[in-house]
Amino acid sequence: MRLVQFILISISVLLLLQGCGDSSGSVDEPPEIITDGRFSAFTEEPFSLNIQTDDPQGLDVSVFAESLPEWLEFIPQEARLSGTPSPENRGLFSIEISASNGTFDISKLVQIQVYSGQKEVEFQSALDDAIRRQTQSLQGVAATVIDAEGTTFNAYFGTHGVGFTTQAVDQTNLFRIASVTKPMTTAIILKLVDKGMLGLDDLLSDHLEVGLPNETRITIRQILSHTAGVFDHLNANSFWSSPSFSPTKVWSVDEIVAFARNHGPLFSPGTAYAYSNTSFYVLGALIEEVTGLELKDAYQTYIFEPLGLRNILYDNFSTSSNPIPALALNSRSYEYHLTTVSSAGAIAAHPEDVAHFGRALYGGRFVSDELTSKLNINIGAELNGQNYGLGTRIWDIGGIPHHGHTGALMDYRNILMYIPKADLTIAIHTHDVHAGWFALVDEIFEYAVQAFSPQPAKLTPFIYGLEPRE
Repeated sequence: MRLVQFILISISVLLLLQGCGDSSGSVDEPPEIITDGRFSAFTEEPFSLNIQTDDPQGLDVSVFAESLPEWLEFIPQEARLSGTPSPENRGLFSIEISASNGTFDISKLVQIQVYSGQKEVEFQSALDDAIRRQTQSLQGVAATVIDAEGTTFNAYFGTHGVGFTTQAVDQTNLFRIASVTKPMTTAIILKLVDKGMLGLDDLLSDHLEVGLPNETRITIRQILSHTAGVFDHLNANSFWSSPSFSPTKVWSVDEIVAFARNHGPLFSPGTAYAYSNTSFYVLGALIEEVTGLELKDAYQTYIFEPLGLRNILYDNFSTSSNPIPALALNSRSYEYHLTTVSSAGAIAAHPEDVAHFGRALYGGRFVSDELTSKLNINIGAELNGQNYGLGTRIWDIGGIPHHGHTGALMDYRNILMYIPKADLTIAIHTHDVHAGWFALVDEIFEYAVQAFSPQPAKLTPFIYGLEPRE
């Protein structure tokens, strides 16, 4: 009897010890969010996405969603995202999904890209494929194509930011467009010519005296075509090593012109070609003198507002302590104050706005046909220089004549291209540097000409990135 009691007591103790040591009731691991990646939605079509989760302990998991755009709602009881995006909701949206099992919380970003239709999906795939082939390590890109009907197609790749604080490149981001600012400055000058307030062959000194060498002999046309013989401060060591230079210094026109004045003219106006940011800087002062507006207001009045551009600004203010909201960031984004470049390169914009501008200017929708036709007259080549018109680079790549401008500043790279035969506009921006940048540009150019032209052209075979664009 005692033996039986001992055995029963021993079994009870063992069961009790097993119960105390049993980990089945403990929570040692977080839940898992299974739903992952980028999902496609289409404008004016219902979208639904079930957020799938799992828990290693078999516990119930609560799901939450944050950073929702206005068109999207989260239904907690079903752990489901639901909504119908409008045409205004096109773009990439990053949604923060959180899951909790009561002890551990985890979160993950889920991306939803809203497309206008299958053609935009194909454009996104083309960009992804081109980057994989040409610029695998490029951090991020945004690209826009506008076809002859005025339909806009956008594509995005990668992230922006520095270190661990990166975010997806999307429809909200602005890029420093650098010298793609020059066609915009040119557009204001041509608008003033259209209004009879200026003449292309007016002397600079007829309207403005800033002490520029030969300013009594330099015409506005020569400044626009880089044939004025003006020294370029941005490409001179004397500027960057100047005792006056600092990352936050706000530069005046007189201070910038002083570098050209101290250097002297490069050649007699109209006799040769030499790219000059300094001369385009002076055009900003000319615009202010003739219009009576500050330059930022002139861009707003003559370009941004009339064309309905909203994701664009003239930057005469930003520093690392006073940043531009939504600027696609890199490690050099605030390396110097943009009064360094002013009307030669200080605009920041989304490629869609740049493309809409390019379509208006180069497509004859901004100034008279007579002035539009002068933009791509190759004045630079006539003087044994680069293929350059009025604030416009000129290309014939793949047997397809087109024109626009490139831009490079603080590791941002940009291009605006207009193909007259197809009334097709392309804008591509990045905030990163890659040796394959122009190869990427050429592949997207070829794709766009074939995919978006009313009658797809047959391009002459060419090697991506081989023929110069600047």
